[in-house]
Amino acid sequence: MPRFLFYIGTMRRRALRKIKSCRKVTAKVLKKIPLPKLESALFALLIVFSISFGLLLFASELQIRNEKTVTDVPPRFVIDPQLKEMVTGYPMEKMLPQLSKLDKETAAYLVAIAKKESNWGKHSPKKNGIECYNYWGFRGTYNQTLSGYSCFDSPAQAVRVVGRRIAELVSQGINTPEEMVVWKCGSTCAGHDPGAVRKWIQDVQYYHHQMFN
Repeated sequence: MPRFLFYIGTMRRRALRKIKSCRKVTAKVLKKIPLPKLESALFALLIVFSISFGLLLFASELQIRNEKTVTDVPPRFVIDPQLKEMVTGYPMEKMLPQLSKLDKETAAYLVAIAKKESNWGKHSPKKNGIECYNYWGFRGTYNQTLSGYSCFDSPAQAVRVVGRRIAELVSQGINTPEEMVVWKCGSTCAGHDPGAVRKWIQDVQYYHHQMFN
C-alpha cells in the first residue's frame, strides 16, 4: 500500500477514536450538569460533534482525491530489454523511449533497417553540420538535405515519421524482409546489384529476428 494511503487511513481511524472519546466525555459531563444548564451542555455537545464530523469528512475527501490521482496516472512505457541491449552505445540509444512506445513489429523493422543503413546512427546524414536523426536513409519532403534525405528536428520526430511509414508498409502486407526490400530498391530492384540486394535482406532479417528472440 502507498505510504500516503496508509497515512490517510490512520487519520480516519484517529478521527473515529476522537469521536468515540468525545461521546464518552460528553456523557460523563452531562451526568454532572444540573438540569437548568442542560441547554448549554447540549449546545456544546452539538459543537463537538460538528467538529468531529468535519474532521472525518475532511479525511475521507482527502483519501478519495489521492486514490483518484493514483488511478488517473497513465502507465509508464517499458523499454524492451532486447532492444536496449542492441542499441546501447550507439546514437540510436537516444530513441529508446520513442521506440518502446511502438508496436514490436514496427520497432523491429526500424531497428533492423537502421542497423543496415547507418549502423544505428553512426553514419547518418547531416545538414550544415547538424545531426538529422535520419538513421534509415529516409527520403521525404521535410527539410531535405542536398542528397534528398529528410533532416528531422529531434529523435522523437524521426521515430514518429519513419515509424508511421514502416507501419503503413506492414499494413499493406509488406511484412517480411524480402518484401521490405522496397525500402532499398523502391518499386523494383532490377537496376540494383543482386548481391547487395541479397545482403540487405539477410542483414535486415537477422536484426529483425533478434528483436523476437
